[in-house]
Amino acid sequence: MSIIGQYSATDGVHVSSSAPLYFELNTDPDPVRISPSSGDPQHADFVLVGSRRSGKAIECRKITITVPTGTNSADLTPDITSIAPQISLKEWTPRTDPAAKTITFTPTTGFTVIDRDEGVTIQLMDARINSVVGSTMLAIAMEWREVDGDGAWETGSVAINVGKFPPDFRLENFTVEPMIIDNSGSVKLKWEASGVSSLKLLYDVADVDVTNKTTYTVSNITRTTVFYLRGTVQVGNNTVERILSAFLTVRVPDLEVRHLTVRGDLHIGNETALSVSDGFEAAPDHPLEHMFDGSLGTYYLSESPISTFAGWIVVDRGENTPPATSIRVRFGDPSGNHLPHACTLQWSLNGIDYQNLEQAANDPKEINYTEHSGLVARYFRLGILTDTSANRHLAIRSFTIIPSTPLRVTSTSTVFGVPVYAADGIADSTRGTDSRMTDHFDTPVGQPVSE
Repeated sequence: MSIIGQYSATDGVHVSSSAPLYFELNTDPDPVRISPSSGDPQHADFVLVGSRRSGKAIECRKITITVPTGTNSADLTPDITSIAPQISLKEWTPRTDPAAKTITFTPTTGFTVIDRDEGVTIQLMDARINSVVGSTMLAIAMEWREVDGDGAWETGSVAINVGKFPPDFRLENFTVEPMIIDNSGSVKLKWEASGVSSLKLLYDVADVDVTNKTTYTVSNITRTTVFYLRGTVQVGNNTVERILSAFLTVRVPDLEVRHLTVRGDLHIGNETALSVSDGFEAAPDHPLEHMFDGSLGTYYLSESPISTFAGWIVVDRGENTPPATSIRVRFGDPSGNHLPHACTLQWSLNGIDYQNLEQAANDPKEINYTEHSGLVARYFRLGILTDTSANRHLAIRSFTIIPSTPLRVTSTSTVFGVPVYAADGIADSTRGTDSRMTDHFDTPVGQPVSE
């Protein structure tokens, strides 16, 4: 859980920055509470941590913080001199100017270098808080320049919101359980709250009123989600809000985007996993993956001659895959070289207990099995036997299981494991852009129709 911010409902989150450092605010107490109308005043500590997130170091000669001073809703403290300022930079000292409502930090001489990945911590301790609910801002201004720059000093600034809450306000311990779920799962959100005028749960496009509740269940979540809990307090015309967040991770989430650019390969559906016995090391430019790329022009080629029994090539189709209706393995390179002496095809449900499915001998060019009703199997493995006297290498052009991955797109090919429908035909670039091929392919492209 993290605190997103404390801010005015009417003004929104006004955090702008041209400063060379990225600032974060921590307060004690959290949230800041107003002083009572009588009795002992409320005090708070403010810690501002500025980090340099750039490749270049900077030189800094002044940091000024403007503290809204007065008794109004937009003011933080009625007395800026109640604040004890401190800074982490060595040989820097603060100066408080009540008339200008500023606290200025400067070095004793010149400037200080703040290197990349370094920063500064500023503490405004024991600030007396006024007695009016509302939202205020701490404005930070820095005079700086880049090291080895042109020498011109710049002034960068950032404004950070601070909410002031009633003494009885409480909104904390916002959690999501569990923090990681499967797609379409449910979570239970919990929190502790009191003294709020209204409480809203926000996520995706949902805006749920959870005032007077401490739990809420969200079901059928299909994507990684950030939940926001927004507590609002209104006293008279003055309003202040506090927002907490909780992060949920969804395994294999749904994804919705306006445009999608894929730099590598695109796979839709279960992608097969491949494992092989020792002795199937691939020759350069002919990896095992070429058996599954959908192209008969590429092929796997063993780096060395295969032994009498080379072992197994095992394909794991993944969980919940549909029954296989066709398994086809094509041996040899495009010229018909590097055939096995014999081979056997087996299947298994668990990857341990295998049964024979098909066998071929006498230098087979392919092994082909068809089961129209479908074979329920997660694993298939191919055993290879060779004639060692012939000093044979092994080449495999394709290892096709139908249905396969519904769609796989690489830089060299597109493989469809499902029927393809084209409402207005498919352009054939070899015959001109106005030509159209057939509108309906009954046979998945993953299963070659002809040589």
